[in-house]
Amino acid sequence: METYRGVRITDTYFTGHKVQIYSTLIRSISAICREDRAVGLFYVGVASGPDYWTALTRRVDNKKLANGVTDMYLLYQSSSETSTRDLESWLIEHYQDFHEDERIWNAVGGGGGRRGSGPYFYLYLAVTRAF
Repeated sequence: METYRGVRITDTYFTGHKVQIYSTLIRSISAICREDRAVGLFYVGVASGPDYWTALTRRVDNKKLANGVTDMYLLYQSSSETSTRDLESWLIEHYQDFHEDERIWNAVGGGGGRRGSGPYFYLYLAVTRAF
């Protein structure tokens, strides 16, 4: 795990068809955000670039820093922007509507960010710590 602007960024991720990987991502996010893990808020997002480090460091913006993001978990990589954005939307909907988890701070149910340039698309989870 490396650090950029005070935010720890992981470097492991899943790949695969979006339908097959969806339940794995739910389990991963749920494990990271369990009540006993002291996660304050969390945010599901998409980044793009030639490699995960370039993509994710571009997403460490002033809004995330102002909200106290301490960790960004790389979750998924694909060459398909559509698949990655679909997963983003499904996961946000899952946590906002199904779980009614008030800790998720995504304002839009996926696809609210700027279009990516590729060639790879990454799904990430940004979290704040509740101390």
